Formats: sequence, structure tokens, C-alpha cells
Amino acid sequence: MYKYAFSTAALYPLSSENALELIGGAGFRYAELMPQAFSDVTDDFALCALKTGVEVCSVHYPLTMFAMLYTAHPAMSADGRKFSRDLVTLCSRLGAAIIVIHPHNPPSPQHCKILEKPVIENMVYLADLCAEKNITLAMENNPKGPGSSGEALLKYIESFGGHTAIKPMVDTTEACEASQDPVEFIRIVKPMHIHLSDFKDSSKHLPAGQGDIDWDELIKTLGNYHGYYTLEPSYRYYLEDIENRLRDAYRFISRLVEENS
Repeated sequence: MYKYAFSTAALYPLSSENALELIGGAGFRYAELMPQAFSDVTDDFALCALKTGVEVCSVHYPLTMFAMLYTAHPAMSADGRKFSRDLVTLCSRLGAAIIVIHPHNPPSPQHCKILEKPVIENMVYLADLCAEKNITLAMENNPKGPGSSGEALLKYIESFGGHTAIKPMVDTTEACEASQDPVEFIRIVKPMHIHLSDFKDSSKHLPAGQGDIDWDELIKTLGNYHGYYTLEPSYRYYLEDIENRLRDAYRFISRLVEENS
């Protein structure tokens, strides 16, 4: 009934195929894929991913390739649009119905036409591709800029003219880093996708349960949420003893959700 997922981003620098295998071995049926190389968005990789038996439920636009999306350079935009096509094709191959991106960082007002307009066009291009394949483009909150609060994130999404593919999601650590209560953030946004990690003092993306977030209240606030409970801690906490730490993560999220739903 409940869908627990773990992000391959947390298992860097392992290969994505190896990360999926370890995630499945810990009990997770689902994973969010963070491609780490261009080879991770090919048909060959899709076949390898499918053989692991772990269902890739969502794909995070790679942080290492962000410059291809949030660019005003014509040639890089063209390369980025090809990559967007490959990314959407990968989702179709894997059956993933969600692509995660972040809001862009706006330039100074006097330079919007030169520096911002092409970036928005790149993002809309990706959103249009998603709409054609019934994929949701999940817009993640960020601690700085347009997505720093629940209201700001919803306003930012509205700026795309009600594009049918673009929907809000919430990352708990990013909310905390913006001095927002993630429980209230969820209450305002009503996310269709979530990234779960903890926060304490200046330490961010801690494994869930190792920081200050009120997890019981957070899960209760999600209410009738039917999406994936996706754990996305920092890879720094999974460089050693990976298998045991993954099993601990599965036990935490499954017990948490089932006791509070």
C-alpha cells in the first residue's frame, strides 16, 4: 500500500546500477534515480536498471547537468534540450512518472530578457515533453530564491501559466534551511512528491530520524498523500556500512508511516 523509495543520489559515487541493487536488497521496492553520467540516460542503462527489479518511480534532473537546463547560451540550450528528450525517454522506458527539477535563480531585473527568458523557455520545453508522456515535472522548493516558502513556491509555479505538467513537491531539509517549518510547508503546498531527510543546526540532509524534524507530525500532516515516501539523505552518511544503513533507513520510514497513517 505505502510506497517507500530511496534516492540513488545518496549512494554516490557508486554506479547507478549498483545503487539500485543495494536499494532493492535493503527492502525498498522503489527508487528515485539521480543520473550521474550521460550513460545513465541511455537505452542500455534502462535495460540494466530494469534487471535490478527495483522500480524507478522518479528521476531527479542531474545536479551535475543543471547548467544545461538553466542556461541562456544558445548552443548549451540546444544540448540541454537533447538531454531533456533523452531524460523523458528514459522515464518512459523505466515507467517513471516524475521528473524533479528546482526553480531557477532569477537574474537582476534589467537582464531578465537576456538571461532569464531563455532559461524559462528551456524549462517549459521540458515541461511540454513531460506533458506529452503523462510525466509530472515536480518543482522542488529551495532555500534561496523563488521556492523558499510554501507560498513562494506556489506563486513560482503559477508563473508558468498553469502548465499542466508542473506540480509542487517538498524537500524537508530545504524547508528547514530556509527557516521554514517543513510540517507547515507541507500543509500549505500539499505536495505530489516528497524528499525526506533531517536537519539539525547547520547539518542538512541527515538520515531521517537523526535531526530535529517532528516526523510523526509530518507524516500525519501528509494526510491522504498517495505518493512515494522518498528518502534523500546526503551521500556523506552512506559512504560506509552501506547495506546496514540502508536497512535502517527502510525500517525507519516503514515503521514511521505505518504507525502514523
